[in-house]
Amino acid sequence: MRDPSDFMNPENPDPDPADTRTLIDLLLIPDVDPVQAGLALKQLAEDTSISGETLVSRLVGCTGDLAEHGQADYRTPERGDTENRLSEADPAVIGGLLRLIHVRVLRGLAAGDPDALRGLQPEWLVRIIRQSSPQVANRHLLMQLLAMMRTPSSLESLVGVLIDLPPRGWMAAGQILSPLMQHDDWPIDHVFPNLLDCLSEPSLAAPILDLAGHLVRSGRVPSHPASDRIASLNALLGQVGDRLGRFEEDPRSFGDDVEQVQAILGEAVALAVSLCDAVGLIGDESSIAALNKAAELRHRRVQCEAAGALARLGDGAGVQQLIALAAEPSARLRAIAYLDELGMSEKIDETYRLPAATAEAEIALWLSQPQQMGVPPTSVEVVDSRRMLWPSYHDPVDVFLVRFQYDFGDRSYSNIGIAGPTVFALNADVADLPPEDIYAIYAGWHVEHEDIFTVPANEFNEAQRRLVEPLVTHLQRKEYEDVRPELLGFFLEETAAVFSATRAGSACVVITDGLETMDLPTEGRLRPATALDLFHLYKGRKMLRTFNPQGI
Repeated sequence: MRDPSDFMNPENPDPDPADTRTLIDLLLIPDVDPVQAGLALKQLAEDTSISGETLVSRLVGCTGDLAEHGQADYRTPERGDTENRLSEADPAVIGGLLRLIHVRVLRGLAAGDPDALRGLQPEWLVRIIRQSSPQVANRHLLMQLLAMMRTPSSLESLVGVLIDLPPRGWMAAGQILSPLMQHDDWPIDHVFPNLLDCLSEPSLAAPILDLAGHLVRSGRVPSHPASDRIASLNALLGQVGDRLGRFEEDPRSFGDDVEQVQAILGEAVALAVSLCDAVGLIGDESSIAALNKAAELRHRRVQCEAAGALARLGDGAGVQQLIALAAEPSARLRAIAYLDELGMSEKIDETYRLPAATAEAEIALWLSQPQQMGVPPTSVEVVDSRRMLWPSYHDPVDVFLVRFQYDFGDRSYSNIGIAGPTVFALNADVADLPPEDIYAIYAGWHVEHEDIFTVPANEFNEAQRRLVEPLVTHLQRKEYEDVRPELLGFFLEETAAVFSATRAGSACVVITDGLETMDLPTEGRLRPATALDLFHLYKGRKMLRTFNPQGI
């Protein structure tokens, strides 16, 4: 077996088909050396001329000539049975290769090449999915490609794979089905009702019901696809409500591992929300008992969905609960949307529609997501708002700084997040910064541009080291001590370096470009600013000054 570095010839950077196949052949070795596998994946990733279609065709053993014409040749490759070797290959390595395939297809589409997706054959993707080890984490990415094709063949293949090999976790399942939520040009009868056979799978139930509800709301179907399963849905809603009730009484009932508990809770909440929506859209009075039980749970999102479903069924208590939930920031947006949808807009206190109230609701909802805090904050409050030009916006926008706080008995946690052009909260504590700098640090975090990037100190090349050396001397002259490079930031045509240092005996991070220098203290801080946070502040200040010359 040739080493992958054999193909890294600067004079011939584009591997021929045989080279591509040899690299993939190496990745299929069960006990492949991690370093060699990394080099092989790196070369495949760096050669942008290799399409996702090429990677897939090589992986399933297609010949180059036939692959170019979209015809699969499933003859056994010379180097052995690809199918058997795929199941025995290192799951982490194959997972990396599947992610690369997914990225290549998405980048091709983003570049305006529809053949990046059309060139794939559903049977190719199905073959890889079915033959990969169950431990391969990224099989769901190929399932999403099947959904993105939106053809009868690809959708039938997708449903078959989901029935036999359901993905891990409801978020992966949601990603798989998301293309069908975003487009209305796919044949419904090639998905429903067969996809409903997956409702027994915890990871798939919520996304499937969400997709069915979307079809109802968009008018693509006259009735909910799961209408004839209302008894099963009611029973499942009752079971999920009982489970969440037990969790509220004893959080340890979901386990002791924090990540595991969050995953189980997130899946249970998602399923409860989707079930409430589904039975509400179906509109059968047999669902009222299970909905009343769900409405009594403490989780605001579940309360809101249950109340909305009850209101849809004509239950007055559901309407009153929605009105009350509009006062709760974490439930406000959904409660208002339900009341508007039901033609009861006049029942909403207009103060809850004000921009500041919406900003508070956006932050509370963002914090409540499983991948953030997982629960609503104890309190939220807009502490500052300004109208300004913001990165990626052509016209001025309203930007809000929202303070949030969590009370955990004798402990508390608070910070300030941003709402308006985006919704986010840094891990670093920014509450002590002046408002202008809080806006700047979030503007710097939010901006994206190919000429704005950073290089960590351990990856500096010789030229970058030469850029940093005079800046070290510059800081030493400004009485900074123990100056150690952390990263080099490139901001359009400017460069600045971030260092850890001490000044007057206190630890800090400091950034300088030789003209402008700023620092943030890290001494004694529970959540100190990182080097990257300081670079965000640096570029954010410059952008907001440029965009808003009169000040913000």
